[in-house]
Amino acid sequence: TPAAAFTTRDMLGREVTLAAPPARIVSLVPSVTEILYALKAEDMLVGVTDFCDFPPQARRKPSVGGMVAPSLEAVAALRPDLVIATTEGTREDTFTQLTRLGIPVYLVAVHRVAEVKALIVRLGGLTGRQAAAGAIVTRLEQRIDAVTKAVGSRDRPRVLYVLWPEPLIVPGRDTIVTELIQLAGGRSLTADDPDSWPRYSLEAA
Repeated sequence: TPAAAFTTRDMLGREVTLAAPPARIVSLVPSVTEILYALKAEDMLVGVTDFCDFPPQARRKPSVGGMVAPSLEAVAALRPDLVIATTEGTREDTFTQLTRLGIPVYLVAVHRVAEVKALIVRLGGLTGRQAAAGAIVTRLEQRIDAVTKAVGSRDRPRVLYVLWPEPLIVPGRDTIVTELIQLAGGRSLTADDPDSWPRYSLEAA
C-alpha cells in the first residue's frame, strides 16, 4: 500500500483503501447526499441518483440513475474516487461490478438514530469536514433533547406510518422510523406484534 494511501473501514467493517482522501464522490444514497450538502462538501459530489432530491440543488448534479441498479457506465464516466452505497438500497452485484472496475465502494447501514450520528461523523472524516460534522451532531442532539422534554409528560398517540402504499410497507420494531416516532412522543402501531394491531373496517372509516 502506498504511504499516501487513505484507508478506512465502512459501516459494515469492510476495509476501503484509496490512493488519497476522496475528492470525487458519487452518492447512491439520498440521505448521504443530504449530509454531504449539510457538511458543505457538495463540491466533492460529482454524481447522485434520481432520488437525491434534497436539498433542491442536488437535482443539478449529474444523475447515474436509480439507487437499486444505477448505470455503471454513468458512474465510471464521472471518474469517482469513491462510491457511497447501501446494502439495503443497492443491489449486491452493482457494488461487486464497481469493485471489479476498480472503483472503491463505501457501504453505509443506518437503522437507529445513533447510527445517523455515526454516519455524519464518518462522512465528516471522509471529506475533511470533521468540525462541521461535530457541529451538526451537536445540533441534532439538542433538537432531540428539546423534543423529548416537550413530549415527556403527554399521552402517547398511536401512530401508523406508511412507508409505501402498494404494496403496503410499514416500519417494524427495530427501525429508525419507529425510534423517531417514539422520540417524538408517539407509539408506533407496527412496533408491536402484528396480531395485536387493531382491525379497522372501511365502512367505519
